[in-house]
Amino acid sequence: MEKHPRGRTYLVGVSGGRDSMALLHALKRLGFQKLVVCHLDHGLRGKSSCADAKFVAKQSALLGFEIETARARTKEFAKATGRSLETAARDLRRAFFLECSKRRRCRRLLLAHHADDQVETCLFNFLRGSGAAGLAGMRPETTQNGLRIVRPMLEIPRGEINGFIAANKIPFREDHTNAGLEHTRNRIRNLVIPAIAKAFGESFRSAVLRASQIFRHEDDWMESQTPEVSQTLSCPALRAMPDALRRRTVLRWLRRSRVPEPGFAETCRVLSLLDTAGPAKVSLPGDHHARRRAGRIFLGRE
Repeated sequence: MEKHPRGRTYLVGVSGGRDSMALLHALKRLGFQKLVVCHLDHGLRGKSSCADAKFVAKQSALLGFEIETARARTKEFAKATGRSLETAARDLRRAFFLECSKRRRCRRLLLAHHADDQVETCLFNFLRGSGAAGLAGMRPETTQNGLRIVRPMLEIPRGEINGFIAANKIPFREDHTNAGLEHTRNRIRNLVIPAIAKAFGESFRSAVLRASQIFRHEDDWMESQTPEVSQTLSCPALRAMPDALRRRTVLRWLRRSRVPEPGFAETCRVLSLLDTAGPAKVSLPGDHHARRRAGRIFLGRE
């Protein structure tokens, strides 16, 4: 946190769990005074969710920090949009943080992701068939919609955080749903990672983290080689590219065109338009479609 001035205002995402409470207390000890605690109640655990919100509000007041709170209807949102609960909760959190950023006129958000979260993310993305960007995991700093997201604990293992919590008697709320197996991340955390650790030893975590750093550097270089895109794509230009560069160019085009959550499947659909013997139109998420005409690919909406 050396490059982040203590006198600047920061948003801090706080759920009330041990990780975010450890971050909040550590920032207080480091001399950060202008913190705005941001807590979103996802409404998924009934009275426990309400108790979490009250706990975070009380702890924020005791530490002398301002707070932003909101309550979401995550299940209803997931059903209405066809998202999984995990994805819906993530999207609602992201929207909440952006709203807090606008209200507070603050463009920096601190989150409590740590090294064990990074291992889970890398494995999760590997099982989804992600490319280098996904295997790189979370980045220490990134920008989304003008909001700078900083993860100061990303290299700190969970064991050290637990030690800090115990040594300083920091209160926190335990989310008992973390022990369940309903969600993919929970299965990775509670089943997959212990099995790998038993088979290969605890050092496998360091190997995953090392690989994520390698992938991050390689992804940065490949992004720098990806050409800028306009509103349409040239079929001859795409055909002349190596496969990896072709996929990255299409993925960049889909993202710049605001197609919701484009990935490998959506990229392949667009690339299928390069085959002139095949269909000239493919469907994409968010009522979008891509169409080939006169040697160019363009995006439309139904």
